[in-house]
Amino acid sequence: MLAADYDAILLDLDGVLYRWPDPIPGAAEAVAALREAGKRITFLTNNSSRTPAQVAERLGSVGVDAEPEEVVTSAIVTAAILAERGTGSAFVVGEDGLLEALAAAGIRRVSATSDEIDVVVVGFDRGADYTKLKDASILVERGVALVASNADASFPAPGGESWPGAGALLAAIETTTGTHGEVFGKPEAPLFERALASAGGGRPLVVGDRLDTDIAGAARLGWDSALVLTGDARREDVESSPWQPTFVLDDLSDLV
Repeated sequence: MLAADYDAILLDLDGVLYRWPDPIPGAAEAVAALREAGKRITFLTNNSSRTPAQVAERLGSVGVDAEPEEVVTSAIVTAAILAERGTGSAFVVGEDGLLEALAAAGIRRVSATSDEIDVVVVGFDRGADYTKLKDASILVERGVALVASNADASFPAPGGESWPGAGALLAAIETTTGTHGEVFGKPEAPLFERALASAGGGRPLVVGDRLDTDIAGAARLGWDSALVLTGDARREDVESSPWQPTFVLDDLSDLV
């Protein structure tokens, strides 16, 4: 088994386990085999719009057994870091997953007219409009800190289409203000470190389909990684990438 030397397997979702709404053949069976071999699994995602319970439910719908406690989202990491810093209030561009994570961490969501705003938090938000982006930009121009759950420019939508992601919304605010936001999701370290801690530590293997987030993040930490060719990247992309995976797999079943 290729995964034999690793204690924790950190699995990306879209492009590894499914191409929504379709499961990737053999992925669910591979996860089950990893569990049978005693490997600790954590599912990690840059998508801040869903709660861990919603992610686990979605995984179950494509045949992958998962508990909410095994899911680490960029929203969870963002909220945890802000809480550690003593953040009390936030103007939020984001959906339920981010809003619930912030609330659970004791951070109040406030309007743009509030007298106390500690930070502007940006995540994936299908309801974001000009007014929300304008208000966020004005706050940042006034000196409010800017952070983001992730900087993915696009979101993989059903049917293979790409929709504007959290990074596209962040870019609008950054371009307007000239301020660069602090990002906590892949390829930055916090999401990976939280995922490994959730899995109980040990030697990790990061499995993903994107060279610029999954593989880059693992490489920066000095961790091994496996690129699966069932999602974003193609084999020819590896040769030209500055981020080299430890393994290149046709699909997740190659891991077992």
